[in-house]
Amino acid sequence: MPPKSQHDIQVTSENLWFLERYLNVFDFLELFPLETVSNSDGSPGQPVKLQTDLGFILESDIDRAKMQLRNRSKLHGWMRFTTEHALAPGDIIRIERLSPQEFRLSLIRQN
Repeated sequence: MPPKSQHDIQVTSENLWFLERYLNVFDFLELFPLETVSNSDGSPGQPVKLQTDLGFILESDIDRAKMQLRNRSKLHGWMRFTTEHALAPGDIIRIERLSPQEFRLSLIRQN
């Protein structure tokens, strides 16, 4: 089976608060290279770049303990993405793999 190339996350009233603060990747971890996950000793994983549809790039690795993307950018990453988009129930967050270390992060507004 070919590796997964994208994942859509439906924003609901139940998960909105969490999505505004962090992105848990447990359900679609296979989208990312294994070396992106931090080591068991806590040392960072290899960073990936997420090109946003807002024109900035997030650099991140995955925190093994929490299965969340960590901000490795100088910008206030994930929260900047969610705040500038003003996430709302019904929206879809799409993550697409462009290459092993590069991804596209975009919002699809349903309403």
